[in-house]
Amino acid sequence: MGADNVDYQRRIGIKSRHYDPPVTVEEQAAEWSKCEASPLYFIAAYCWLLNINEEAWIPFDLWPAQAWSIVQMHKHKLLVILKARQLGFTWLSLGFALWLMLFRSAAGVAIFSRIETDARDLLDKRLKGMYKRLPDFMKSESVIVDNTGEWRLSNGSFALAFATTGGRSYTFSFVLVDEADFQPSLGDLMAAIKPTINDGARMALLSTSDKKRPVSRFKQIYRAAKRGQNEWTPIFLPWYARPSRTQAWYDDQCREAESTTGSLDDVHQEYPATDTEALAPRTLDKRIPMPWIERCFSEHDGISLPKDAPSIPGLIVYCQPAPGEMYVVGVDPAEGNPTSDDSALTVQSVRTGEEVAMLAGKYQPAIIAAHADAIGQWFNRADVLVERNNHGHAVLLWLLDFSSLHVLDGYDDKPGWLSSTLGKTLLYDQLADAFRDKDTMLHSFETYTQLVSIEGSSLRAPDGLHDDLSDSYALAHVGRSLSIVARRSGDSVVVHDEAVSISPY
Repeated sequence: MGADNVDYQRRIGIKSRHYDPPVTVEEQAAEWSKCEASPLYFIAAYCWLLNINEEAWIPFDLWPAQAWSIVQMHKHKLLVILKARQLGFTWLSLGFALWLMLFRSAAGVAIFSRIETDARDLLDKRLKGMYKRLPDFMKSESVIVDNTGEWRLSNGSFALAFATTGGRSYTFSFVLVDEADFQPSLGDLMAAIKPTINDGARMALLSTSDKKRPVSRFKQIYRAAKRGQNEWTPIFLPWYARPSRTQAWYDDQCREAESTTGSLDDVHQEYPATDTEALAPRTLDKRIPMPWIERCFSEHDGISLPKDAPSIPGLIVYCQPAPGEMYVVGVDPAEGNPTSDDSALTVQSVRTGEEVAMLAGKYQPAIIAAHADAIGQWFNRADVLVERNNHGHAVLLWLLDFSSLHVLDGYDDKPGWLSSTLGKTLLYDQLADAFRDKDTMLHSFETYTQLVSIEGSSLRAPDGLHDDLSDSYALAHVGRSLSIVARRSGDSVVVHDEAVSISPY
């Protein structure tokens, strides 16, 4: 794969043995021990792969990203890998599978792909091809079963190829699901092999992003892994993980995509630079261009809550309340039952537009109102802007009856914001201006994915996607200007001297 990659292997202390395998029994025993201890060493020193362009088998000279990833695969049992195209990770995963079959007793490997013929190709041509090119002293004494769907070695190890509907009656040591985001039945597959996972097996979900399915099981697993909400370890590999790709090469891909489709959706699917680009829905005909949102997005997991913070499960705080700073809370209520949308709230700094806190969950109107009150009180008695549709009326009544926070009036001079056609248009017009002018700072990854999905025609998320956090973020932003207007009209309110670069509406 190039001299640079060979040099990298030398820097990490791995000598390629592709052309000079050990001859003496002592050398072979030493090499066996090195390979048994490290899949990284085994792959870099002995494995070959098929170069499709040259139609020839070449040494698997690892790139830095590949070397790092194989260490992660060895270290962690469950990996969800989101990647750009043509980074050699299917080969890398098969190399790890082969290492298990040779150096771990009676290892069982399952290879899943979209269709059975693809899975059989991975087994019959790739995995077996790597094995055939190993030196004889590393191979098993014999091969017991050898066909396109099943391969068994005399040491008790085996590999099977399936479409996503197979594999229920086996127990595996390692499960590889290739192009997992394009699997039509990934949920069924996960349910079928869950007992194997529970018994401590290894599993790798490997895929580029399918932007036609923004709410896929693969993406849900990856997002939850990033938030630390499951046992999976997330890995993202950008387009530049392949050393030969330059910025000029990437710029060419962008120009071609924009000239043919009018958007960068295809580039963000095939060659993403960030996982947010990869996971985001298609942006063509979206209300706010993704590049505007991207440049105002700095992902943050949240800080440890101080003792004086409200004790609310699920509350994420990015910045503590600063003395003298003004804040506003945007609230998008929902019914609060298990099948309803989430109720959501966002807190922003009036002065900077930075997102400082967020909360989303299945909260009934009175509960989200009480949470908004507690969070608003903590953020220097923040003003509150509530969506005045459906369950918003109950939230407004609770706040007016039980809270001392100031409830902001909307564009119709009534408490709350009416999300009619006019209201939605005003809401997202102002928010689009904020992202265009870099007058806001977003930290929530989930809010990011919702904002980039808002369609220009309906100002809502596509079917199957949520927009509750997107709406609460927009409400908080509009609340910034309304809060300034409201407080300047009061007799005893001190307003920051620094102006906020937004208009009331």
